[in-house]
Amino acid sequence: MTRFLLQIILTLVSCLAFANDGAFFAKGNQLIPINETDITVKKEILTLKKVRNQFIEVTVYYEFFNPKEEKKITVGFEAFSPEGDVDGAPKNGQHPYMRDFKVELNNSVLKYNVSYVSDSLYNKNGKIKSLDLTKFNGNKSGNYVDFFYVYHFEANFKKGLNIIKHTYNYDVSGSIDYNYEFEYVLTAANRWANKQIDDFTLIIDTGEFETFSINKTFFKNSNEWLINGIGKTEDIKGNKNSFIENDALKFHLQKGNIIFQKKNFKITGDLFLYAQNYWGNQNLEYIPFSYYQEDKIAEPKNDLERKILKNLPFARRGYVFQNQDLNQFYKTMEWYIPNPDYKPETETLTEREKKWVKRWK
Repeated sequence: MTRFLLQIILTLVSCLAFANDGAFFAKGNQLIPINETDITVKKEILTLKKVRNQFIEVTVYYEFFNPKEEKKITVGFEAFSPEGDVDGAPKNGQHPYMRDFKVELNNSVLKYNVSYVSDSLYNKNGKIKSLDLTKFNGNKSGNYVDFFYVYHFEANFKKGLNIIKHTYNYDVSGSIDYNYEFEYVLTAANRWANKQIDDFTLIIDTGEFETFSINKTFFKNSNEWLINGIGKTEDIKGNKNSFIENDALKFHLQKGNIIFQKKNFKITGDLFLYAQNYWGNQNLEYIPFSYYQEDKIAEPKNDLERKILKNLPFARRGYVFQNQDLNQFYKTMEWYIPNPDYKPETETLTEREKKWVKRWK
């Protein structure tokens, strides 16, 4: 009887933890050839922009080279199904958490179709075999569905250089561990003829005052990244027995974006970017760089704590405090980037920050 009750309790705890852990909405992906092809990827500029902590705006510029005569091939975009606290059923026939899908080939907008597929063998002789969901026996809605989405279109590649511009957006995922996370499948580019991207640029814009990490899956060190603005990095060592399982590079970005560039880019891993949730802020042990967790900070216990909170917007901009207590405190924050030239002026703050300063007066 005791063993039976224990099994029930463990099952309930497991289910509750999994159900409340969060929601995976979608991940970005490369365009892929459905047919066998000798077309190569000469250049790609991939821009990922996080908008209001809600969705990722994806803009991709490709240069493809066709060494032979003009040819028509089917090109696809695999959109993985959502999981967790979500509904994976199609919305208006498309992925429920992806929007504004658009493709232009040589300045002509292409029409596309969406198919539902259940495994990687959906391609037959360059044609996509789509499921009929009215006859499909697997899960078709709810937290987990037994299929994923393929957006596909016919593309006429002329001989020589072809330019594709591709845009879409997808919702940012999150969980108990991550305030936000998003993924992008880079390795799919290996399906083109050259098995690499000859000239690759990745631009990531997360917004101002953000701390986030990127797993070291397709790069090795910070020297491969350019901070186009004001920020700094630190190496994170992964531990299989801890929350941070993989080696990562942590960015503290005050303003601007980050850029990764690589020639003859042979892709060995996909992009996984996350912003960790921090708990235990009640004693001002850690004030996050990002805005998203300000409301988790408890009422100050004394005048010093009130001053610390009031001056957060100025610390974010690197103000070097004359007050030694404030100076010593903010020097302990991993995101703090001192700027001796910065002069604190309330008028230059955002409306949200002005309210924040007023709150702690």
